[in-house]
Amino acid sequence: MKTKVLVSDGDHKNALAILRTFRNKYEVDVTTPFPKFLTLTAYSRYVKNVFVVNDENEDIYQKRLFSILARNKYDVFLPVGLKTYIISSKFRDELLGIVNSLVPTWDSMKIAYNKDATMEFAKKIGIPVPKTIVVRGEEDIRELENFPIVLKSSDEAGKFIRYCNDVNELRSGFWQLRSESKTEVIAQEYIRGYGVGFYSVCKGGKMYAVFMHRRLKEFPITGGPSAVAESFYSKKLFKYGKKICKKLKWTGPIMAEFKYSPEKDEFYLIEINPKLWGSLDLTISAGVNIPEIIMDLAMGNDPEPIKTYKKVKFRWVFPDELKVLMSGGETISEFLRIDKATYTNVSLKDPLPTMFQMAQGFVFGTIVLLSRKRKFPHGVVKT
Repeated sequence: MKTKVLVSDGDHKNALAILRTFRNKYEVDVTTPFPKFLTLTAYSRYVKNVFVVNDENEDIYQKRLFSILARNKYDVFLPVGLKTYIISSKFRDELLGIVNSLVPTWDSMKIAYNKDATMEFAKKIGIPVPKTIVVRGEEDIRELENFPIVLKSSDEAGKFIRYCNDVNELRSGFWQLRSESKTEVIAQEYIRGYGVGFYSVCKGGKMYAVFMHRRLKEFPITGGPSAVAESFYSKKLFKYGKKICKKLKWTGPIMAEFKYSPEKDEFYLIEINPKLWGSLDLTISAGVNIPEIIMDLAMGNDPEPIKTYKKVKFRWVFPDELKVLMSGGETISEFLRIDKATYTNVSLKDPLPTMFQMAQGFVFGTIVLLSRKRKFPHGVVKT
């Protein structure tokens, strides 16, 4: 019999990357918070069953998810999204009593997913970070200077983030975030440079896979998931990433997002994403089979750590790069270029998800064309 695997968050592109990597090696089901017809992986030839599980209420989501795991007797559970990783970590002992999985302890997760706690942790272990303070009201706002400043919530910073060029933008941004976020608002120094990521899969702080990439294009163009990225390597970034994993005693996949400042020749930690990263396709294309490594570790094996990878470039043509094009972030000739050395998420072997992503790109791209707020959801840094 095939090993039974449940993959969460089937609406995510990295969940699709997992399915396409496994192909038909395992019997794979997915969960999704959306109706099946709006779920990316539901169109994949490599999925067997799709379970719709609403994730708005944490308690209900946890009980429903664990019930599916227990009832169907899966061998391995692969969380994908942040909410699922947080729940899996918070109820780790109960989860591991039901199924094999590779998830961090709650003590580690509390530091990694809370941006304020992450910054304090990083400073203590000697990782460079932007100047960061917690903003609680008008008194803190009046004391801030040296614009531009980045405002973000302590959790899910990619969703709650604003670039502020002056005190008026700072004030309006702060009160907006206060109304939208359940956690404290932090203000960070704006680092001029480009984004890079350190990625690893660990068990008890030991790294079994390492990968680094540089973002070339992203959407939103003011900061968001990669639309085009390439692998690269830096000894300094490796040193920082290894220290983070070791000090957290991390178990599971982890991404540390840094901003590189050419002016200071330094990497600054922006945040930790304690989950499976969205650019998983690139890592796999570079020769690091993250899903299989996670499977191995979850099943109690001790695989040989992977320390090297290929120099490759990856384009998420649909929907991400199409949205970059429609927002004015690249030209039509750039979008239409064909480079045989560059990997893409366009799959002829698994075509229906590609068609779904193409439709997504045109729908969201049209919305971006009609709305400046959608084009620059975080605001614009004035040079």
